[in-house]
Amino acid sequence: MAKWVRFSTNGTTAFGTLDGDHIAEHAGDPFSGATPTGRTVALADVTLESPCVPSKIIALWNNFHALAAKLNVAEPAEPLYLLKAPTTAAAPGATVRRPPAYDGKTVYEGELGIVIGKRASNISESAAADHILGYTIVNDITAADI
Repeated sequence: MAKWVRFSTNGTTAFGTLDGDHIAEHAGDPFSGATPTGRTVALADVTLESPCVPSKIIALWNNFHALAAKLNVAEPAEPLYLLKAPTTAAAPGATVRRPPAYDGKTVYEGELGIVIGKRASNISESAAADHILGYTIVNDITAADI
């Protein structure tokens, strides 16, 4: 599987595939067609950006069974989903700041992010993998008392 990255250098944001300590730059868009440009750039010479600029972030609360048991509450009949603002996507190493007006409990977890690469609706389970562009690591940070 290709290791896609977004990066900035000299005031321009681009994307490409990571191969060791170099990035092979691509033109176009990783979602609708990427074409190698033939240019490479050293990883050390760029700033990595968030993997993509999401239109939406949909999170599946998959461990609700364990939390329901821990809190001694009834399990929901269906998995729970939540939305996160697209502006919450951050670059590797970016600082996450707690809003100054919030002093409640903050919950943070490491999660697997699945980047959907093409539109899908009512597809079969067997066709789902064909719609995945890639995977990324996600810091899931939630203000629990809101």
